[in-house]
Amino acid sequence: MSSESAVSRPVIAIAVLYFAFHLTYLAPSLEDIDSINFALGLRHFDVASHQPHPPGSPVYIALGRTAQGLLRVVTPSRDGVRLESLALAIWSALGGAIALLAAYSIFSSIGPVSPIWATALLAASPLFWIAGSRPMSDMPGLAAALVAQALFLAGRTNTRALVIGAVVAGLAAGVRVQTACLTLPLFALALVHQRRLGLWWMASRPLLALAIGGVAWAIPLVVLSGGLDGYLTALGSQAGEDFAWTGMLWTTPTPRRLLFALWETFVLPWESVPLGILVGLLAAAGALVALARTRYAVLCIALAFGPYAVFHLLFQETIHVRYAMPTLPAMAWLVVSAASAVRVATPVASGLMVAAALWYAIPIGIAYGQEAHPAFRAIRAMQDSAQTAPPGAVHAHYSLRRPLQAAAGRALAVVEPRRSYEWLGPVNYWRGGGRAPIWFLADPSRTDLALIDPQSRRDVTQFRWKVDGRSPLSGARPLAADWYRLNPPGWFAGEGWGLTPETGGIAQAGKSGVDRRPIEALVRRRPGPMHLLVGGRHFSAAGDPPVVLTLAIAGTPVETWTVDPAPGGVSFLRFIDLPGGLPPVESEYVPLTITARAEPASRPTPQVAVRQFDIQSSDTLIYGFGEGWHEAEYDNGTGLSWRWTSRRSVLRVSPPQAVVIRLRGESPLKYFDVEPTVRIRAGDRIVGELRPRSDFSWTVTVPADTVRSAEGAIAIEIDRIYLPGDAEGTSDARQLGLRLFEIDVNPEIR
Repeated sequence: MSSESAVSRPVIAIAVLYFAFHLTYLAPSLEDIDSINFALGLRHFDVASHQPHPPGSPVYIALGRTAQGLLRVVTPSRDGVRLESLALAIWSALGGAIALLAAYSIFSSIGPVSPIWATALLAASPLFWIAGSRPMSDMPGLAAALVAQALFLAGRTNTRALVIGAVVAGLAAGVRVQTACLTLPLFALALVHQRRLGLWWMASRPLLALAIGGVAWAIPLVVLSGGLDGYLTALGSQAGEDFAWTGMLWTTPTPRRLLFALWETFVLPWESVPLGILVGLLAAAGALVALARTRYAVLCIALAFGPYAVFHLLFQETIHVRYAMPTLPAMAWLVVSAASAVRVATPVASGLMVAAALWYAIPIGIAYGQEAHPAFRAIRAMQDSAQTAPPGAVHAHYSLRRPLQAAAGRALAVVEPRRSYEWLGPVNYWRGGGRAPIWFLADPSRTDLALIDPQSRRDVTQFRWKVDGRSPLSGARPLAADWYRLNPPGWFAGEGWGLTPETGGIAQAGKSGVDRRPIEALVRRRPGPMHLLVGGRHFSAAGDPPVVLTLAIAGTPVETWTVDPAPGGVSFLRFIDLPGGLPPVESEYVPLTITARAEPASRPTPQVAVRQFDIQSSDTLIYGFGEGWHEAEYDNGTGLSWRWTSRRSVLRVSPPQAVVIRLRGESPLKYFDVEPTVRIRAGDRIVGELRPRSDFSWTVTVPADTVRSAEGAIAIEIDRIYLPGDAEGTSDARQLGLRLFEIDVNPEIR
């Protein structure tokens, strides 16, 4: 037995074990919106309708349909969505095994690093591991590209391998078009090595083979897309959406964006931050070791994976960590290169790295394969419930529209959502006289449902994913689902209200805020006195005049107040009693409007926004953020929202009664050297004290007599503040206390 065949046995074992594990833990459902688009493409291929999304992946769809046909024979009783998920995911498991064999061939071709350890580390890396279970094109695309690369490296001396590699490279682009960044540079290297055969040979053999591989899927793709014009229109639409993403380094070329891109590309794929940083440091050291030994090996690695890394960093949304997977073979090779600097310790060092990677990878793979995605679990529950109590209508956030379209079984009549304005679906239903209960399938990262009475949003079932928050799945859309059962609410708001940073951004982008035109909410008539709160902010640019705001109900002004400008902006919060309740009108819902004008009225209205609003019966608790609170903030990429306190931030409640305050916040030790003391105070009485050293969740009950004596003002105090301007060298002059992700105030229930 030759030494080469003896060495290859462990690699075959690695590939077989990888495939066997992932067969056991294949995706139990579709998940990311891209996987749903692929599944819809299995049903009806239509790139213009994003079935799948442009550029189309026709080779991947053909593979999926082949597997789907075979699975129908083997498992005829499986439901459609599960079958589609398996038909796509099985190619990821098989692709992972093929990718490992191809990577071993690549590592063997370029030396001098131990190919077996580099292959083992690639297999164990958490991102590569989880990709072998997902119903996505990432792993099959990488496998095809690595096979082509291995053939091109062999093609430096073997013309047949070069020609076959060219066909594979052409076909690989039909799985994922980005594979061209992986295959073409080594194709060019092989052509340079074979240049003695002349230009005619290159054109009539490898270049023609590359063209054949591409044309084999490109022509059917264009035909099925309704011709070249139809395909280019769909492709242009997708490109426009991609380049509208501000998280792309090409569109946001800042040092901060570059650091995030590097972090998301080279650290997050390893799940553990310490492990990811260690891998990065070892890879850098490995590059130096390899340069000292053989620059040609470094050239081959750079040509194989460098162009893709540059393309990824510049033109892809790096928050989608799965896009970074083609960089992993290079990282594995470089890490083992560093370990090989001390030859005796190479197996030990490499083995420890493999073990550390598997320590994080295997639990993710198991958790992922055990539970269907939250959206499909929610839809199944909705379908079951609809059999006995169908809703008046079903609405959803845009990110959950595709799961509803893809869901098999009993159909739900879904109202097509207006992107970014999804809350208007229920609003239009109620405005039009709809009174039956409706359902809303919500993405928890969205906040537009804050424009609907919070009292009506209490009947909700939350569906969460065991792997939510795991960095190799970063960028998956959506990550969770909330099923709301909504009866006609006490109030709902139209456009222009900025009750959350998201809706404030929508109002500003649509020029529909209160500084542009009156904003309206509709309030359901009910007997008895009522009370409301309204809060907002005058942003106070230099020279701005005061703003006069008027709140009217059924066209009758109820209260008018003036907000004077102040340097840096000024917030306001008002509680208004309605002892006579709502005025009698014929309709069930009474219009409430807020208007704003400058003082004097001849001047343009400066920027002002309504940030807080609620209206309830006078005995129902309402609360607002008073003095000391900073503006709420929102990360559009992750859906995370938060609000900073200052040294003293006041919550105001009405009517005064016993309340339970729940705070969930970030560890203050990210900003302070020692833990601060945090107190909750009502009047002169301290009702809670905490010294948080880590992320925390804190619940405090404030007795009724204490709230009454404090006239409804409850303060959160902290004895340290963070000055971001001084610490970060920016113009941010805020004084920050606690960063809070949840702030809930509810009446005490005895």
